[in-house]
Amino acid sequence: AEHYALNSRFILGDTDYSESQRNAMPPVSWPLVRTHAGSGRKFLFIGAHAGHIEGRPVAEGRMLLAELLEHATQRKFVYRHSWKVGDLVMW
Repeated sequence: AEHYALNSRFILGDTDYSESQRNAMPPVSWPLVRTHAGSGRKFLFIGAHAGHIEGRPVAEGRMLLAELLEHATQRKFVYRHSWKVGDLVMW
C-alpha cells in the first residue's frame, strides 16, 4: 500500500500545505501484510495514512483499505488504557 503522511490530514480537510511541505514527505510503499519479527504472526499495516493499494484501481484499493481499517479498529481489537499516576504507555 502507498502510505503518505499527509493523507490522514487531507481526509479531515486539512489541505493547506505548500509544495515544499508536500515534497518533504513523499509517499512510500509498505506491504499491506507484514510479519512480526518476534512472534512470526502476520499483521495488517494500515492506517489513515494509507491512501491506496498499488496494483489495484485507486477507488477499489481505497474501498478495501476503508473496510480493513473499519474491521481493525473495532472496539474488541483496540487497547484502551485507564490512566493512573506514573503510567507509561509505549506504542
